[in-house]
Amino acid sequence: MRLLRPVNLRRLTCRAGGCYHPRMISQTFGCGFIGKISRRLFTSLAAALFLFCLTAPLGAQQQKPDLPDPIKFMNTYDQVLNMTRAVMEDMGFDVELDDRRGWKIVTRPYEFITGSLTVNEMEKVAVNKAILGSWTKARYKAEAVIEIVSPKETMVTINAEIQGLSRDVDGTEKWIALESLGVVERRVLGRISVKLLGMDATPEPRKGFWGQKPQPVNPRQPGTLPGGGTAR
Repeated sequence: MRLLRPVNLRRLTCRAGGCYHPRMISQTFGCGFIGKISRRLFTSLAAALFLFCLTAPLGAQQQKPDLPDPIKFMNTYDQVLNMTRAVMEDMGFDVELDDRRGWKIVTRPYEFITGSLTVNEMEKVAVNKAILGSWTKARYKAEAVIEIVSPKETMVTINAEIQGLSRDVDGTEKWIALESLGVVERRVLGRISVKLLGMDATPEPRKGFWGQKPQPVNPRQPGTLPGGGTAR
């Protein structure tokens, strides 16, 4: 018969079911029983940590919308409106509505990505939505609201409407509206600001040899040969 060692009463753990001591548990149930409990606990903690690592990066990469504020330009209404339309057309937009009385310019939807890279490019300009199928295309259109502040002050607000084409498991497709991150709006406003403030002027490149105009040959002046001599 195996005798139990004396128990230190200070190390007793009392609960609702009674008092226990670590040495008594190990001597009564054996180290194998405790080892099984430890392995199960370690497996559960490892599984929980693995699931946390999978879900944590997805939440960290999610960007929040940051829409730009309207910009006031020290220009007349016609100057700002004409420049806004020119900038939109220069960026590849097709103007669908030019309502000068309603202070608004609206473009047609511009399809900026299609194929396997749709999700990556779409997440750069909009908040991604969880869908059952997959994203196959993405497009956006811009709306410029131009308001008169004074005869020589004009306010410009840019709004972007972004959509993604979702393809379900059964093959059906539909356009879904997405929340803009503000990237498209800042891009359009930045181009308008550069044009109106005159910061788009670039210095003309220096012309090389082939860019110079041909000079007339003087028949009285002898030409120079490659070897350094003169032609007669």
